[in-house]
Amino acid sequence: MASHRLKQSMKAALAASTIAITTGLIAVPAGAQPSDPVEEYQQLGAEAAKAEEDLSDAHMALEAKRSELNRAKDAVLQAKQVEDEARREQAELQGEVDHLTGSAYRGARTDEFTAALSSATPDEFLDRATMLGVVAFDNKQVLDKFSEAARQAQEARERAQEAEGQAQRATDDAARLVGEVQKRKEDLDGRISEVRTALNGLDGSDRQRLQGPVDTGSYLGPPGAANTALQAALAKRGSEYEWGSKGPTEFDCSGLTQWAYKQAGIKIPPSSRTQWTAGKPVSKDQLQPGDLVFYDDGTGDPSKIHHVGMYVGNGKMVDAPTEGQLVDVRSIKGDGHYIGARRIVG
Repeated sequence: MASHRLKQSMKAALAASTIAITTGLIAVPAGAQPSDPVEEYQQLGAEAAKAEEDLSDAHMALEAKRSELNRAKDAVLQAKQVEDEARREQAELQGEVDHLTGSAYRGARTDEFTAALSSATPDEFLDRATMLGVVAFDNKQVLDKFSEAARQAQEARERAQEAEGQAQRATDDAARLVGEVQKRKEDLDGRISEVRTALNGLDGSDRQRLQGPVDTGSYLGPPGAANTALQAALAKRGSEYEWGSKGPTEFDCSGLTQWAYKQAGIKIPPSSRTQWTAGKPVSKDQLQPGDLVFYDDGTGDPSKIHHVGMYVGNGKMVDAPTEGQLVDVRSIKGDGHYIGARRIVG
């Protein structure tokens, strides 16, 4: 009987499990749920934007090293010119020094003076000459000039050697950065390809949800350059997004803000990370139209910034989001990773 009741209980449990599965009572793990294609596309866009910023950083680092290399090469040339001039002056004075040693001092004193002239350093030379008492006042001036010329030549040689070392280090760093730039470019190209694939996979309703109608509202900033830049950016609503483009018909995010402020006669850096260093910081509750708003990866680390827009008021910004989306006015919520804002003027 017990065995029969056990079998009946097992059958009932199996039946209940079957019903639960077929009617969806057992929850499917969240990770197994299909992702929102629009959110996936937007995430890929953010990752591509980060890769673009990384590439921009690598380019700027490479340009800085190339500038350092050029300065180092110039320093080498200048140091060698100083050395050559000092050597020429030393050679000219050598004749006078030789004359002094040949006519003014004879015998054992000549040997002593020769020993002084053969000293390892100019300072040692003067110390020995003074100690031996073989230098008359008028002749000491000649010897001082000779010693100074030798000192200048020696110092110039040391500066040239240091400059050559700096130039070599800058050359090595530049060569390393060339490879870094290439790696970043390949990473960006791969990310862009993923974004385009995700974009092409969106159906009509997803595309409409993603883009929506272009905002045609009017927004005003404070009088002056900030409003001029704001109106310039707003005038580009409906423009296409293009990676790395700085306008005037296509833009990436930092390209739009840089171009807009250029129309106001103000130069700001080229990337969103470098624009973070422009102007002065402003708190979110003190935002004014024309301020730049920034987004990172959620860590609060400025080195991870990947997007910038321009505040227009009413909790909105005008920006160039990513490929497949047009320049438009959107909520400053952005991707949810707002890190801060900068006021360029005022």
